[in-house]
Amino acid sequence: MNGAMAQVDVAICGGGPVGLALAYLLGREGLRVALFEKRPSTTVLPKGQYVHASTAELYRQWGVWELLEGKGWSIPRSNGQGFYVRIAQGPVADVRSSLGTDAEYEHKWAQLAPVYPRKVPASDYEAALRHQAAAWQSVALHFGTQVVDVEDQGSAVRLAVKELESGALREVGARYLVACDGARSFVRNRIGRGEDHGPTFGNQVLAEFRADLDDTLGRDGYFHSFVLDPRHAGWFGSKHPDTGLWRYSFRHDEDTLPDTAALLERIRGALGMPDLPVEIVRVYRFDYTTGLLRKWREGNVLFAGDAAHWHSPWGGFGANTGVQDANNLAWKLGLVLRGAAPDTLLDTYEVERKGKALLTVKAATYNSLNFQAIAAAIAVGEPGVSLHGTFSPQAVAFLRECVAPHGDNSVLHTGFQLGTVYDSAAVIRDGDEPPRATLEHYEESTVPGVRAPHVWLYDSAGRRLSTVDLWGTAFSLVVQRDAQAWTQAARAVGRELGVALRVVHIGAGGHYRADEPKFGRLYPVADGGAVLVRPDGFVARRLPAQAEGAAGPALRDTLRRLLTLEPDTRAAASLPGQEAPVG
Repeated sequence: MNGAMAQVDVAICGGGPVGLALAYLLGREGLRVALFEKRPSTTVLPKGQYVHASTAELYRQWGVWELLEGKGWSIPRSNGQGFYVRIAQGPVADVRSSLGTDAEYEHKWAQLAPVYPRKVPASDYEAALRHQAAAWQSVALHFGTQVVDVEDQGSAVRLAVKELESGALREVGARYLVACDGARSFVRNRIGRGEDHGPTFGNQVLAEFRADLDDTLGRDGYFHSFVLDPRHAGWFGSKHPDTGLWRYSFRHDEDTLPDTAALLERIRGALGMPDLPVEIVRVYRFDYTTGLLRKWREGNVLFAGDAAHWHSPWGGFGANTGVQDANNLAWKLGLVLRGAAPDTLLDTYEVERKGKALLTVKAATYNSLNFQAIAAAIAVGEPGVSLHGTFSPQAVAFLRECVAPHGDNSVLHTGFQLGTVYDSAAVIRDGDEPPRATLEHYEESTVPGVRAPHVWLYDSAGRRLSTVDLWGTAFSLVVQRDAQAWTQAARAVGRELGVALRVVHIGAGGHYRADEPKFGRLYPVADGGAVLVRPDGFVARRLPAQAEGAAGPALRDTLRRLLTLEPDTRAAASLPGQEAPVG
């Protein structure tokens, strides 16, 4: 080992979107962070292109979304899924993300979120996350550096890391380690205790190629185009907006990759264009497994993203779910490391996020196996598929009936994106049941435990923004009346407990005015009550209007309960530079 052991607050193993998001958030907290990633750079692979609305909201808060301006696929070039016998014969069924114009699609989502789901290459959003994380002086990003040993020593974690270019070994000490190192997590294999496994989706080949397909495969504007002819079954991906390359993926059960001639025959067969000039540029092989880690915390080691839950990519759940893990965990680590909350607050991370992960692995598995079932069933008793490339009318009707619910789960899952509900010690329920979460449907609410809903606002300068833009760096107390009493209480309690606590006054004489009646319908604060929103954007508690002088005690009791402080625990003093902002 070379040199003295470096010490940080949090070490992160893995520099994909989850690790980079966590590094950004912890750096924003002013914590000392060291991230280690064995790859020399962020990804260059053609993967992870679906950015859900809930993740896009976070990217908007973090300054990532503006770095992605103009990146990725337009809506007309990424509009759902098409199902073909062969591409040249046109689609026989489809699921559209939007049935109207681009403006209508954006308007629909503007009612629910300040941003809408987009298809953006992982290479773009990983690079943007890295750029933002690197801006914090307390964050060190070590690419080309592999974690080769991990030991939880009780009061801290010791890591041995290897710089791959030089071969140099060194040690790093951290109060906590967060494993964000993917489905084949090194840390999980060393530290984790128990996994529950599902099916394996093995031997998937993906080829990137050049061909003149704008007027055929590109004409219909699907993001994924599925070929149902059993001889050429697989899917095509929309042309990459930067490289101009198309993608074709299929199952290949041989140990070695197919040669160029076999690939060309397969691609042309799936297209139904035997004479089309095709240039193979790159070929990849992927194997997907399914599983869920039983314990997401082992002492000072925590797990996030694919290190905690891994599955097929169908539905675009992986990176999105992992970034939401990071958003849940970061503010809790910040409070614990600043001494404002006990270590037990970190136990609410698994309690809150594991239910979502369980839904994720089930939904992704269902999507993959359901498509396989559709493809197998549609071909039974259909000799015309091989002879003429046609299905019978009965087969087409069956396909269209099967595709509709399949699309709800794999394309149109608004409920999955926005309808997460938490129930833990870090949420104080008030008797109202949250809306039932489904993959497809989302119902807006401020019942404690749900995502604080989006409402358009205007600030004092007339600038339009969303309530979502206000979350992230503090607990936010949303009020409409009695703002002065709540502000005084927030200032006193925030200083006493060492917690960043701000008042968001919406209404006459306030910081913002609501753009629509929706605010009054969803946020029950017109009578002088308040809605407390956690730093991660989830409703922590709805506080009723308070008698004179009672706002402070009510708020103090609320924060102590949310931070899992015992009644006789002495509150931590504010750290230098951490005085709670108000207003």
